[in-house]
Amino acid sequence: MDRLQLLETFVRVVDAGSFSAVAREERTTQSAISKRVQALESKIGVLLLVRSTRSHSLTEAGQLYYERCRQVLDTLEEARIEIHRAEHEISGVLRVAAPVAFGRLHIVPRLPAFYARYPKLRLHLQLDDNFVDLVVAGIDVAFRVGELKDSRLVARRIGTAHRATLASPSYLSQFGEPLHPDDLLKHNCLVYTGLASLNEWGFLDPDNQPHAVHVNGNFESNSSEAIRQAACEGLGISYSTVWIYGEDIRAGRVKPILTNFRAQPLPLNVVFQPSRRPSLKVKSFVDYFANAFNQDPDIAQMLEAHE
Repeated sequence: MDRLQLLETFVRVVDAGSFSAVAREERTTQSAISKRVQALESKIGVLLLVRSTRSHSLTEAGQLYYERCRQVLDTLEEARIEIHRAEHEISGVLRVAAPVAFGRLHIVPRLPAFYARYPKLRLHLQLDDNFVDLVVAGIDVAFRVGELKDSRLVARRIGTAHRATLASPSYLSQFGEPLHPDDLLKHNCLVYTGLASLNEWGFLDPDNQPHAVHVNGNFESNSSEAIRQAACEGLGISYSTVWIYGEDIRAGRVKPILTNFRAQPLPLNVVFQPSRRPSLKVKSFVDYFANAFNQDPDIAQMLEAHE
């Protein structure tokens, strides 16, 4: 029996006033309870109780030890209650990381409905198009668009972000519309430097065969928001996830082109630190947004990829 169990038995004996009372509670013998206290005394090398035929009394050392043990057990019980509450109530602070445009367009607008369901939860949302180290930044859960490079992270795939090649009507009327990916070599292409492939744009032809083109242009940025605005302003052609341009497509500010050559899609994942089991608040957050994204026409979900 470990020391904590011996401590608990000792405190219960003092509180109950007798070995026999504790023995009755545990449906064991008075001798068994007495041996536990003796074992504790042997471990610490101090006499805690003075026994008599019908009762016992605390020694001076026993009284001090009892008070300290009671404090320890009370603290542990408070911690148990606090942890139980955290695991069974959706409350506390949740630290979330996401790409800038994704957070602005698809997380923040859904927060009113999210808070209506989980009013006790507080979110700290960190938006960054650069790689965010979950451990260093203290992030509980992060959204990642693209293939995962850090194999140490625990990932849950919640969908697939399809990509498209897009341009504004003003750009197309001035420079013409490319009909084949190779035609992009004659056009001003807006390069998002946040992609690992940089200026290599990948497509699947009508026969589902891969086709890559190394594009060039006079504007590049590490901000997907800046690339989007440049495309809407008619500065060039963009190669991007469709969900960034949802409203722009519907409003006619840009249009998908090269529709016979599908841009290679990207997986949408949420990732966690490997040392942390997803808490109830993390699971509730992820489930809520996975369900919301599944109903969003701008974020194509792959239900079969869900956990």
